[in-house]
Amino acid sequence: MFYHGNGVLKLQVLNLTRIYITKHQRDVVPLIEKYAEEWQLTGNPIYRPLWWLSPSDPVTFTTDDQFLIGDEVLVAPVLEKGAVQRDIYLPDGGFQWQDSRSEQVFDGGTFLQDYPVPLEEVAVFLRRS
Repeated sequence: MFYHGNGVLKLQVLNLTRIYITKHQRDVVPLIEKYAEEWQLTGNPIYRPLWWLSPSDPVTFTTDDQFLIGDEVLVAPVLEKGAVQRDIYLPDGGFQWQDSRSEQVFDGGTFLQDYPVPLEEVAVFLRRS
């Protein structure tokens, strides 16, 4: 990602920023709006810990670097500078999780060790019934 010449790097960062803004508007904003309505009716938070879906799964109580948007989207951001992989836990609860990028499907209760997450991506999994 780092090239000689400051202009090339700035252009690449600008392009990534545009991509993320577009993804945010297309994918995240509608979810937040949906769960904001639910919050108003029920008081349930928009952003939820993993144990929200799987309160009997002990691993969800010790996983603090992932979160849910509502009950249907799991987000596992890369938090280490320069890392292009991370460990991800997909909570159990009688459902499966689909990687939004690769469309690969995993059973709940699965621990994905060193799961590849490209520098320009965020690991996002969609809950499937």
